[in-house]
Amino acid sequence: MMYVQCEVRESAIFGKGLFAIAPIHKATIICFFPIGAQVITEAQFLEAVKEDRQPTVRTATRYAGLYYTCGNESEPYTYLNHSFEPNLLCHCGVIIARRDIATGEEMTLDYRTLIDDSDIGIYRDAVTGREIRGFSARQTMLRTTREMMELLESVDESWDGRGNV
Repeated sequence: MMYVQCEVRESAIFGKGLFAIAPIHKATIICFFPIGAQVITEAQFLEAVKEDRQPTVRTATRYAGLYYTCGNESEPYTYLNHSFEPNLLCHCGVIIARRDIATGEEMTLDYRTLIDDSDIGIYRDAVTGREIRGFSARQTMLRTTREMMELLESVDESWDGRGNV
């Protein structure tokens, strides 16, 4: 379920992407990956990658530790493309705007916080061709926790997650 106004359309990054159709303020909660999703282990995720089992491979994202969420194939957020300089942050399945996002801007995530750090599922950035290798479970948790803390410390006490900053 999306909590902001957005639409899926052709992307200059790769295939289809998810675009804001109204301004989104910094620290706005965009969606929650776990709602209605199945939770699987990293081992199950890696097995799905090896066997190219769709839609598990396409929809699985690191939840916390060695757990992943997958499913929700019909959700618009499955069209979030990768960027090494994303405008969204994923922390334990909570997707939040890292900064203000303009109407018409594509919303992006850093896939390194969503995938494993093994040699099994290696992706390439569609823009630069640079390898996208996931961070370890621990490194992902540390990075996203730090960034979430910095983000929330940058907004005032009236923050409610709905774009009221």
